[in-house]
Amino acid sequence: MTQSDGVRATSWWVLARQIVAVIALVIVAAVAVLIAIKALPWTTNWDIWTVFTAVGTVGATLVAVLLAWRGLRRDRDATARVVAAWVTDEYQPRADGSSYHRIVKVHIANEGDEPVFDASVSVLVGSFKTPLGPLSVPPVVSVIPPRRELVYDISVPLLAHGGAWNPLVELWFADPKGRRWQRDSIGALREVTGQKARWSGPVVELDEAQLGDQSLFNPMTVALAFLAGLQDEGTSTDNFKVLIAPEAVGWDSVDWIQVRTELARYQPTSMVAYPAPRIARIKLSGDQSLEGRVALGERLQLSDYKFLTLTMSPQEGWRVFSVGDAVPPEAIFFGGSLLQDVAPAIPDQEDEGD
Repeated sequence: MTQSDGVRATSWWVLARQIVAVIALVIVAAVAVLIAIKALPWTTNWDIWTVFTAVGTVGATLVAVLLAWRGLRRDRDATARVVAAWVTDEYQPRADGSSYHRIVKVHIANEGDEPVFDASVSVLVGSFKTPLGPLSVPPVVSVIPPRRELVYDISVPLLAHGGAWNPLVELWFADPKGRRWQRDSIGALREVTGQKARWSGPVVELDEAQLGDQSLFNPMTVALAFLAGLQDEGTSTDNFKVLIAPEAVGWDSVDWIQVRTELARYQPTSMVAYPAPRIARIKLSGDQSLEGRVALGERLQLSDYKFLTLTMSPQEGWRVFSVGDAVPPEAIFFGGSLLQDVAPAIPDQEDEGD
């Protein structure tokens, strides 16, 4: 079961309540007809026009009630109807004219006259709509102002998913009255107020597409290699050097035995967060009871966790910067590489022919 399954269950419950409301209105109308008939004197001449008049009066009342109810429904989602999210995916030439590079952006727009709040997104890829989380979009967008469009570049995070064509996005947000809404990947709007986040059962098949490609331009690949090396006591500490970010000078004096001990029970969660396009954070869970489970719903919190922070070299891919607390992006020095295009190394054609 995925997060979308929980939303579908909520939407079915909302639909069931609407059906019950309509049935209740019909019952009320029927009772009103019976009361009207009983209230008439026995001497009334019950011709066909009298019956039609009684039924027409009750019918008009019922239609008025239904129209009023529909109006209330429209007013309820008036703010939410004009809030949407989508993905643009295009190719642009590099500054030096050498090749094209892929530019993928998430757009979140509010075309209404009121702000919406507490928004979050999840990017979906592949034919099975595998969720990757927010990627470079902030985990929480506190406010989407009225008549505004917010744009976030997710091009670098998607390098970890080479087959992620035609990405989609889901959006959650709250209106000014505190009602929570979901705009799903095909644009359908659902109210999800009261939906509770929870952990799945202990045995859930992991969607391996979430892990991405076996590439140094995938931070999860580097993180798994780093953690596997720590768990293998036979691995020489020299082997870790190729996985360590050169700008993270603190690793030169680290006590590797202590690091192994501290991280022995920690495992990576399945999604990568990008507080900035060239900084990746992978949350490591120390709660072994959650192994094999997935989060159902929004923003389910862990109580025992650490962060594995990685930085990207434009030509060499991701490297481990730190383990422990989350490092703010402004505390990481890149030495000028942020001005360079991200360009995975491509084998020289002449060398391949030799």
